[in-house]
Amino acid sequence: MTIPAPESSGASVPTGAAGQRLRAADVLLADRGQLFRALFLAAPIAKAVVSPDGHLLVANRAMCELTGRTSGALVGRHLDLLTHPDDVPVGDRATEHVPGTPLLDPQLEVVGERRLRRADGESIWVHQSQELVHRSNGEPQFVVVTMVDVTDRRRVEEDLVRRAYTDALTGLPNRRALTERLQRALAVSRRRGTSVGLLHLDLDRFTAVNDSLGHEGGDQLLCQVADRLRWSTRVEDTAVRFGADEFLVLAEEVEDVEALRTLADRLLSVLDEPFQVLDREIVLSASVGMTLGSDIAPEALLRQAHSALARAKASGGRGRVEVHDGAVGEGYVDQLQLETDLRHALEAGELRLFYQPIVALSDEHLLGYEALIRWQHPTRGLLPPGAFLSAAEDNRLTSRLGAWVLHQACWDAAGWDADLRVHVNISARHLAEPGFSELVADALAESGLAPERLELEITESTALFAADATLHAVDTVTETGVTLALDDFGTGYSAITALHRLPIHTLKIDRSFVADVVAEPATAALVQGLLQLGQGMGLQVIAEGIEDGEQARWLREHGCSMAQGYAFGRPAPLPARELEELPDLADADLSAGAGVDAGAQLVPPTELHDPTEDEWGPEADTGPSLRSAAVPQLDAFVLPATGVLAAPPAGTDELPAAEAEVTDVPVEPAVDGAADVVPEPGFDPGVFRPSRAFLELRELLAANGAADIAGVPEPREPVAFGDLRSLTDDPTDFSGLRPWLESFQQRLGPRTGDVPQVGDRA
Repeated sequence: MTIPAPESSGASVPTGAAGQRLRAADVLLADRGQLFRALFLAAPIAKAVVSPDGHLLVANRAMCELTGRTSGALVGRHLDLLTHPDDVPVGDRATEHVPGTPLLDPQLEVVGERRLRRADGESIWVHQSQELVHRSNGEPQFVVVTMVDVTDRRRVEEDLVRRAYTDALTGLPNRRALTERLQRALAVSRRRGTSVGLLHLDLDRFTAVNDSLGHEGGDQLLCQVADRLRWSTRVEDTAVRFGADEFLVLAEEVEDVEALRTLADRLLSVLDEPFQVLDREIVLSASVGMTLGSDIAPEALLRQAHSALARAKASGGRGRVEVHDGAVGEGYVDQLQLETDLRHALEAGELRLFYQPIVALSDEHLLGYEALIRWQHPTRGLLPPGAFLSAAEDNRLTSRLGAWVLHQACWDAAGWDADLRVHVNISARHLAEPGFSELVADALAESGLAPERLELEITESTALFAADATLHAVDTVTETGVTLALDDFGTGYSAITALHRLPIHTLKIDRSFVADVVAEPATAALVQGLLQLGQGMGLQVIAEGIEDGEQARWLREHGCSMAQGYAFGRPAPLPARELEELPDLADADLSAGAGVDAGAQLVPPTELHDPTEDEWGPEADTGPSLRSAAVPQLDAFVLPATGVLAAPPAGTDELPAAEAEVTDVPVEPAVDGAADVVPEPGFDPGVFRPSRAFLELRELLAANGAADIAGVPEPREPVAFGDLRSLTDDPTDFSGLRPWLESFQQRLGPRTGDVPQVGDRA
């Protein structure tokens, strides 16, 4: 039964939807207690009514559950009761009050996420928001505070951050964390005027642990190493796992290098104690690279530490500590860029071949040359093989470089005299690759070089550990007539074994033995034994690294037949055949006044270079300057000051046709048996003048900011020189030329120490 509502006299009653809303509002206002209970006290979200001064007036059930306190424990207390004690007080973060705005407690001005402390001590994260309720006059009456629990989300985010900045295996900070901490440490060091140190550690022979104990044992060992680094560093230091078996220690406020070295010694002593892994005792060591800096980019400091570690590992020992040298570090070649440039060097024609002569010790006549690779870099100048062969290994370019060297050396040697041989170094990797024998055959066929004139040089380790496929390739090559030389003989693991494994034709005694053969009796006995061994097996023996006459004389007296070293010639470019066909000699344009018959053989033009020119000389900048079909020998030169031809080749009774006639030169009578000499105008053979190439090199060094060439004195008076005027008119007599050349070499400086002797291998 429906009872109509009473009608009010004198007032119109709204009908429809508007009337229903007004009647609902009247019902709610009639029972505000039930409304407050439904919307506030029973809400599933934590809510509280707070006075403007920050004291709690009413708290719902969700607020009590969130804070772990009863309603009686909350009502009347200030909101500071919930603040986490480790956080910065809210009052310290409060902004200055703006006039015209309600004056509220700082706790009520916090909007967003904040950390609270529950009654049981647990930390929670909440998102706080509030709604201000005003009186009828506009003054603030109270604030309704709402808090939503976001603890689970915050923990997930913190776990993700922790995983991103922490090594999962060891629990140490990882490389990403190191970058941020290093940036912060360098910023602090610049403000305080202190330095930041980096220690880059690499565990020695860690691969052997993985191989013997498996990855589980390796992981246990890494965790133990991390624990020792963690508790052996200072509080202000940071131990980081940099990757694999590499660790890095960031040391802040370091006084000097000695303090950093003390820290490195302490860490190494800690690692010296045995480790217990899978019921086995493991003894470990580490190599360390150190660097120190303050006003430097983080990436640069990391590169310095890594380069120092690379030097420590390259030394071959274990447990070594290397300090980054700033001067050396600035000169380091950017390895990554070098590897990229090397890929384009072959196509760009930037590689060069230098040749070092090999002579017979009996009369010092030339037997052949060893081909040595150089790289004419467009911006870094001439690079020796030691500066880029490691980059070739890393980029697997060794085979391409080896193929180029072999083809170029064969092509060059085919234009030399028929009795000269060429020696080419072959790497172990190139020798082991399929198709090596076919490569040698192609190089010989394309160049026209006789197989007997090519000798391949390999190291002892290559011969000792060669695989069956490598041995087969060597046999195939040597069957064609190509010979095999064992380089650096005596420095490997087992030279005798190497001699039996491969068809060795020549032994090359390493320069390290030859250097002390005169001064050290033990070394002399060893070299004498090597010579007797080679002679007993019917092998040719070449002594490398001969630098003075005493060494050459000792080796000659003890049966060494061939030699190579600075005493006989430094590596230098030699004339090479044109890749195109040589022009017809009948169409050649003979120089005016040459005095050569029309049917005579054309002698290629040559020029006498400084006798001490080496691989760092100016010719290296441009490569061979001569385009000759033959190697210029001493017997092919016409002395410019005398017009006297050199001696004829051995075994001939007269000069070659090309040398039968010489430009008519006025001759004056000899004085006291001296040769007839008519100097060229403006030329005095007794006065030293720098060559054009030497002047070009000096200008190049000056343009690049380098100091003047050390070891080359200023010109002296003619009396200090051997005199070319003492030459006789006998073309076979060089008694006057040799003293002049020797004094010229002394004039330019000693032969040893001028040029690095590292990396002359192809």
